[in-house]
Amino acid sequence: MKKIKEELSEQRISFPFSDFKILVSDSKVRANEKAFHEEIEIKYFYEGVSTLIVDKDIIVANPGDITIVNPFEIHANVDIGRSNAKYLSIILNLDFLKELNPNGLDLRKAFVSSGKKLYNHIANNQRLQSIILRVNEEIKGEKENYRLVVYALITELFALLLRDYVNNEKVLYKAEKYTKRADLISPALTKIFEDFNKKITVKELADLCSVSEYHFLRTFKKETGFTVIQYIINYRISLAETLLKTTNNTIEEIAYACGFEDVSYFYRCYKKIKGVSPKKSRKQ
Repeated sequence: MKKIKEELSEQRISFPFSDFKILVSDSKVRANEKAFHEEIEIKYFYEGVSTLIVDKDIIVANPGDITIVNPFEIHANVDIGRSNAKYLSIILNLDFLKELNPNGLDLRKAFVSSGKKLYNHIANNQRLQSIILRVNEEIKGEKENYRLVVYALITELFALLLRDYVNNEKVLYKAEKYTKRADLISPALTKIFEDFNKKITVKELADLCSVSEYHFLRTFKKETGFTVIQYIINYRISLAETLLKTTNNTIEEIAYACGFEDVSYFYRCYKKIKGVSPKKSRKQ
């Protein structure tokens, strides 16, 4: 399994045109270091399964899913050796729409000044998928007036996102806030992502973060919203769900591969978190 670097860096986005700041690419998922950038990044996954980290959340993206990285959110791809997922990526400067029309949709105001935040994971929205595919087609084709078509499509995309997928939790976007998140519990999260199938103790994680167990537990719960045990179990169940739907391994094999020593306990945890049994989840 490839490791995630613990260092945090601000990613500098290079756009092909200074007067048309949008970057569209068709890529394979590869593990990378944790980073943040001012721009908004939207990915549409069309093949394979991928695991991403956005801030402290784990996202398992399946074909048809869309993920969104808001300005300055820490993010990374995690390679757990399952498959080579493929996706279309759109990275957008916050002033992209205003450059064409000063009275148009102001993304900088919406995200930075107003502190809005979009949901990081959208499952199988065909209308959004269609817009992303059409943007990619226009950028690649470069037909007459393609820039005007792209502006119209991006306006529609964000009008829908800001209408239907805004997280009610407002965020103060300041780079230094996210730099501090580089951060006390980061070594522990890296350990969990790398050794999810092994026994992990609170003492071991606290030692990695160079703090007392008490301080570590308080900080971890505050930052993630979960206890350490809850977080590890949720991550293991997310991976198990993906393996159930993408492999022919038995449920027992998947349980052991994801770090569960007791298959009955795995069944109980899975049903509690996902609302259905592993067998029913596989059929779905």
